[in-house]
Amino acid sequence: MINHILKASLDRNLTISIVYQKGSELTQRDIKVIGIDEKSIKAFCFLRNQLRVFSKENILSASLKIRNIERVAK
Repeated sequence: MINHILKASLDRNLTISIVYQKGSELTQRDIKVIGIDEKSIKAFCFLRNQLRVFSKENILSASLKIRNIERVAK
């Protein structure tokens, strides 16, 4: 399911929300995926306001943002 949401962000230019774990730190981030490969994703991170690379194995959850759902429904 996480891969499906990451791909939707990439294909439809949607902002998604992820919970990301790096070491013992958990963060919730809004991101827009720019590229996907086998082990990582490249995305614009709104928390850090810059491009970041995220390890797929450290993404604990991913969900569409409410405003995206409203936009797609119209």
